[in-house]
Amino acid sequence: MKLRKNVRSLTRDEIDRFVAGCLTLKRAGRYEKFVHWHHQVMIPTVMPNEPHDPNYRNGAHLGPAFLPWHREFLMQFESELQSVDATLVVPYWDWTEDAVDPKNSPVWADNFMGGDGVQDDYWRVAKGPFAYSAGNWPVPSYPEDGFPEQGLKRQFGLNIGSLPTSADLAMAMRERLYDTPPYDSGPYTRGFRNRLEGWITQRGDPQVTTPGSQLHNRVHLWIGGNMLAMTSPEDPVFFLHHCFIDKVWADWQAEMAQGNAQWAPHYAPLQNGPVGHNYDDVLKPWQRRIRDVMDITELGYRYEQPPSLTVVRERFNKSPFSE
Repeated sequence: MKLRKNVRSLTRDEIDRFVAGCLTLKRAGRYEKFVHWHHQVMIPTVMPNEPHDPNYRNGAHLGPAFLPWHREFLMQFESELQSVDATLVVPYWDWTEDAVDPKNSPVWADNFMGGDGVQDDYWRVAKGPFAYSAGNWPVPSYPEDGFPEQGLKRQFGLNIGSLPTSADLAMAMRERLYDTPPYDSGPYTRGFRNRLEGWITQRGDPQVTTPGSQLHNRVHLWIGGNMLAMTSPEDPVFFLHHCFIDKVWADWQAEMAQGNAQWAPHYAPLQNGPVGHNYDDVLKPWQRRIRDVMDITELGYRYEQPPSLTVVRERFNKSPFSE
């Protein structure tokens, strides 16, 4: 059983191996397919009466498949890393631990993900193994997005002022339903998925304490640069961010399995929802269906947990949650 660890728990050797694995995939031209997969899935899969607009809904975002699609995406990436080094497992970045001082998170260490971009250098990352000056991480220019030069870009805090807090995350964990009609990204669409993806804002819920996008979306905006675009996996921190999103979903599933087992599989819609988002729909461009990625123990991995959640995970591992 693979253990996905908090970035704060990684040893220096584990950090070095993870970075080396990413660089090896990049040099071999095997990293780019993850950027392309993420970009290509952002084609609308809408119902006949819905607008054909890629900002409305697609096969991996703005709807129920957001969490299962990215769970499969992470497993694909982890498998690719393990073809280079069998010891590698994607770690997770719990950004709530850094909400007070986000720019000094250990994830931005010079030997790990590197730091912020430099405004006077087209927002290109200046330090670390993925910096433009290091020459190891070629990223195309995107003039249409305001990035006319090559290289990895970040803009900490430029687009939104803060990372989500533990209190923000707690609101998502209190949701009892996975998703609700019309299964979209509207601020009034209730459910765990829409809350965690970040679309339930102050407009839709006065309990939200910070303006603007929330949770998952807020992290992309706070980092900025290449994390803003449909090609956001250009920044390797994408995988650490989404690994935490997957952990949050797994923790929510564990709680649902304890108290609401009769509601299993704790996913909606089972059918008659948007194309690509129903329980038996295939997670394109791969072979597994949404129903196949519902239980992380069956998928062969687990998450390092703080002491308060250890009991929850143990109970989940023994539960009859998965089909």
